[in-house]
Amino acid sequence: MTEPPQQRDLIGDDQALVRRLVARDEAAWVEFVARYDRLLQSRILAACRETGRANGLAELVSEISAELYAALVEQDMKVLRSYSGRSRLSTWLAVIARRVALRHVCRLSRVTARADLDACVPLAEQTSDETQRHQRLQLVALARSQLSPRDQLLLRLFYDESRSYKEIAQQLAISVNAVGPKLDRARQRLRRLMERLPSQRDGPLPGASPAATPAAGLDAGRHFNPHSHPDP
Repeated sequence: MTEPPQQRDLIGDDQALVRRLVARDEAAWVEFVARYDRLLQSRILAACRETGRANGLAELVSEISAELYAALVEQDMKVLRSYSGRSRLSTWLAVIARRVALRHVCRLSRVTARADLDACVPLAEQTSDETQRHQRLQLVALARSQLSPRDQLLLRLFYDESRSYKEIAQQLAISVNAVGPKLDRARQRLRRLMERLPSQRDGPLPGASPAATPAAGLDAGRHFNPHSHPDP
């Protein structure tokens, strides 16, 4: 379907602005920020809320905004050069902003996942010793095996597979807003189970090896590629 003349003119203006940006026209960057910065901030904020983030949003949005602008200009502005004009620049930028935000929050989730799982271990049993840490991981794995299948799936999707709240909601057929509370309740049930398990001081824990624990593989995961953003 042929675009109406007015839409073609607007996209033409967008392409002209991108050409000026790529040519490092300082006035073009001033115009870009004035025209699109508020949109980018709003899309980043919406994406953060989509994942259930509620605290420290201002700082988080600022961090992601800096990452987004860096992605736009790195490697001789390769991302900006990829804009083909198949949609309005505002639509294209909104898609990129959301994806950068979701990848950023996903990375934060992987970083905090190990701490969250270790926090389930009774405080008196926490230690920095590597052998005892492996035993703690065994304890986590053993406790997780005693959770309901739905709780196990929820924790696996979030911690082991680094899924976003939206992806978890789709797989479990629940609302995005319900994911956070359900994760909290699953962690609470995990903590209660661990408190009832034998202390790691009583000897090796049965039923799980460190390599099979949920913390294994948390450092691996998806990495954002700023050059994989086709026009929507």
